[in-house]
Amino acid sequence: MLFDVIVFLLLGLVLGSFFQVVGMRVPSGEPFAWSRSVCPHCRTTLQARDLWPVLSYLFTMGKCRYCGTRISGQYVLVELSTAFLFVLAYFRYQFTLDTMLALLVLSLVMIVTITDLRYMRIPNAILLFFASCLLLIRIFVAPYDPWWDPFLAALLSFSVLYGVMIMSGGGLGGGDVKLFAVLGLAFGLWDLLLVFFLSTLFGTLSSLAAFASGHLKRGQAFPFAPSIALAGIVVLFIGDWLWGLYPVM
Repeated sequence: MLFDVIVFLLLGLVLGSFFQVVGMRVPSGEPFAWSRSVCPHCRTTLQARDLWPVLSYLFTMGKCRYCGTRISGQYVLVELSTAFLFVLAYFRYQFTLDTMLALLVLSLVMIVTITDLRYMRIPNAILLFFASCLLLIRIFVAPYDPWWDPFLAALLSFSVLYGVMIMSGGGLGGGDVKLFAVLGLAFGLWDLLLVFFLSTLFGTLSSLAAFASGHLKRGQAFPFAPSIALAGIVVLFIGDWLWGLYPVM
């Protein structure tokens, strides 16, 4: 078990670093697959010793090795959060087909949280990639029971929420609508409803807190993807327990 935990931990650290790159570069149209990482301040190309997840940050005391500018702690936070969630996924699902789905969902929500917080955008390229992966899994690897449920969840969520977006005049972003549809492929209809309920709750509470603290002004746009991400994580790990609290009629 210890070996398995270490594998998931290291996988989370490495992919968390990669998710940071994807989340920062894709919305701005920068290449990420073949271009070298650079310091965002002095633009110096980073070497291999500068790219170790968490360790490089600690060794340089959170500063660029070349210009001395402080590096955002967001990098380490994303890496550690991804590693923690991947280890939780191992304990929750062990080595099952559900583990693959869980890691895909966790990867998706981590990336879109970064893009929405930084750019107030959820790029179509990211959603299309994960939708394709989930479609293949639901068709060939881990069909849902009944098989049509996740496809119905995706279709209904997109149709209903798109209508809400139009009627609300933009109160809900197009990226959020498409994100719910993609998550429908992973969760199915009933769990997606739970994700929607929790994300609305988390979004309301966080926006009220931001408004009360002065970080959010009246009429100012507020990123909703982090609330959707948190709701997805909650349902992924304790969704069955939450449904168990619902009274049987």
